[in-house]
Amino acid sequence: CPSGRRRRRRARRAHAQTPMLASSSPVAAAASRTAAHARSRTRGRAPPRSRALVIRASAKDDDDAQKRGPDVEPANWKYAYLFDGACPVCRSLKSALESTGKGKGKVWYVDISEPSYDAKKHQGITFEQAMETIHVLKRDGGEPLTGLPAIEALFAEVGMGWAVKLATMPAIGLAASVMYKLISSNRLKIGGAMGASVMALGRVGMEIRGEKASCSEGDECRGIADVKVDEEARGGEEDSDAPFESMYAEGPKAILGAYASGGIVSAAIVNVRTGEIDSELLQESLEEGALLDIEAVGAALRSLTKQLKWQGGVAIALPGVWHADEKLAGKNVYSAIESVSPLEGRREREETEELLRNAVGLDVTVVTGAEAHGYGHQDLWGDAARRQKIGENADGAMNGLTGVVTAGHEAVHVALFKDGVLRTNADFREADLAISWIEPEWANAKPPPADCTDEEQWSAWATRIAVHLAKVEACRCARGGLARWVVSGSAAQNFDKWSHLVPKLSVVQAGKAAAPLIKGGSNQLEGVRGAAAGGAFRFRYTADVRRVRAAIGKEVGRSPQLVSSIQLRELFGKFGGDINEDMIDLDAFVRMVSAMGVRLPEDEVRELVCDIDIACEQSVSFDQFEAWYKSVIGTEVAQVLHTESAVDQVLNEEMGTGRAVVLQVGFTSCNPCKKFLPHFEQSARNNREKARFVRIYGNENASTIHLARDRLAVKSTPTFFVFKDGEVTHMHSGSNEEKFDDAIAEQLGEIPAGTFAEKYAPVASP
Repeated sequence: CPSGRRRRRRARRAHAQTPMLASSSPVAAAASRTAAHARSRTRGRAPPRSRALVIRASAKDDDDAQKRGPDVEPANWKYAYLFDGACPVCRSLKSALESTGKGKGKVWYVDISEPSYDAKKHQGITFEQAMETIHVLKRDGGEPLTGLPAIEALFAEVGMGWAVKLATMPAIGLAASVMYKLISSNRLKIGGAMGASVMALGRVGMEIRGEKASCSEGDECRGIADVKVDEEARGGEEDSDAPFESMYAEGPKAILGAYASGGIVSAAIVNVRTGEIDSELLQESLEEGALLDIEAVGAALRSLTKQLKWQGGVAIALPGVWHADEKLAGKNVYSAIESVSPLEGRREREETEELLRNAVGLDVTVVTGAEAHGYGHQDLWGDAARRQKIGENADGAMNGLTGVVTAGHEAVHVALFKDGVLRTNADFREADLAISWIEPEWANAKPPPADCTDEEQWSAWATRIAVHLAKVEACRCARGGLARWVVSGSAAQNFDKWSHLVPKLSVVQAGKAAAPLIKGGSNQLEGVRGAAAGGAFRFRYTADVRRVRAAIGKEVGRSPQLVSSIQLRELFGKFGGDINEDMIDLDAFVRMVSAMGVRLPEDEVRELVCDIDIACEQSVSFDQFEAWYKSVIGTEVAQVLHTESAVDQVLNEEMGTGRAVVLQVGFTSCNPCKKFLPHFEQSARNNREKARFVRIYGNENASTIHLARDRLAVKSTPTFFVFKDGEVTHMHSGSNEEKFDDAIAEQLGEIPAGTFAEKYAPVASP
């Protein structure tokens, strides 16, 4: 169950009772809030970790499992008990079962409230089914036990069979059941042997009488005050004392970098200001083929963040991206990013990021493996970077147009950098790499093992590489000529045994010599550091794109989501050329952004231009500008936000637009929240012109816990807030649809003021 810093928050309780999120100026208000929060919090950082790298595999026995956490599958479990870890009552019952010590290693406690819970791995039992009645699964895969048979098997295994027998006595069973329901309905906490016995007896008694005993009753869930964050967790308070604007301009100080390759996901915390590894380097093994399963990758990444006690931003290097295919009933389908257009690649990358955010419960950004090695090769923090800055020819230099390639027998991946900045508009579809690389003619051109002495095998591998590098160099995005190819990943491990063959082979295969080949990094560490470096840039860049988006909205006097094509054209026309008003050069585009008060670093300006100039024409057409703007605005209804700063950004964007912001605060395990979601989304569609609807999970991570529990003083979920110009104008709890509709109608001026209070007599709004 996610948790919060209770002791360290007490100093803020008084402040938290008045959730005022903005004053006369959003920047000044946010800066004031940040300073107030900084004064009243302590950092609570974990003791410095050893800088020595430690590669750790998955747990092999129960002792390792205990070290890694209660949700890890014991090696020899007999029964799997599906419980709601977000419910204090369920946790009390679980504690009662564990307290006997007799079921250790035999009972696997599976928390269905975790976002990573996968019904497919637990005999198809969905969250909703598990919430209806107790479910106990057998290791042999037999029919799941439910109700009284489940309780009898589970209690007998932990040595509490006596509770079943005792509860059959009418007077005792009834009394315990009444106490159980009283505790459950109020989400009370109990402890000690007596409390555990009451919970056990009450639960059995209710089952014997056929009474409903789930946590999904009522229209709201309580217990948010009990949510805690691990005292040793890191990353949740990064930059908490930074000014509002610098949080967007500078990016995070540390990121959890992850690198997925060869069926393994490696991860470590990286200080992106220095490049130092600031934790152990951990690994999670995946089942064969699971690297192309986004759910499996998400589960592994979540496990790694828990082991590293990380609550900040996450950057992961993946072989490709995923998107939901409507033709396959919304199934997530893998794509090699080289096989889609730059615009499709951007959309699918963002979709992949959102899938992982929901799986991990943290802010996640995605780079490809080739991109990670490109960032890692630059040695952004080391001697190579310093020499490059003063004009020397460093081994790790990325000046000019540089290609990065990673290759194995299964796939080849590439990325292009121009003067160290990723070319996001590079279109590799002409090369057809995903299909061409696995053609039958290359079946015998596998990468040879290190001890291979057969020159023909090395020549076959070099030929395969040469042919496909030539295909990339023939693409429009690379026709200006590459300064070099950086060979990275597993292909770099035996670089010296085949790379010298490529120049001659490329002349034979393509009629011209390939760009010079340089050996890049081949280990997991460079991939992890490179993912963190690329992720740091993407976090910073994405935040600044939001600033540009907000500036455009303020320039035309509307919410960014409601800016029309006509208004965009008028803005664009102010900077259009005398000859062609539908086209501006890159300098004019930069002037347009600057004129709106947004100052961007040089690398972000070049990245922004690449994002918009899809055709690589060194100019921007209105159609390109409009397509880019629509892509960064997003069309998701009732978007889920994963950080406190993301909520602040939405409030900032809607300042002065006349458009309200409706925020729903829920729990990942809150059944009333789940049932209410379709109505919330429909209301978002119906009121799009007047209000922007967003939601958070108040128990998802340290940032959302702080926002929900300490800043907004939420007591139960779902709780709804309405903001106007950054200030809370309404708040109520519960999933009553009529009550919600009346609140929204009053706040949007559709029914007289005071109607809601007269009808529902709520506690006065803060």
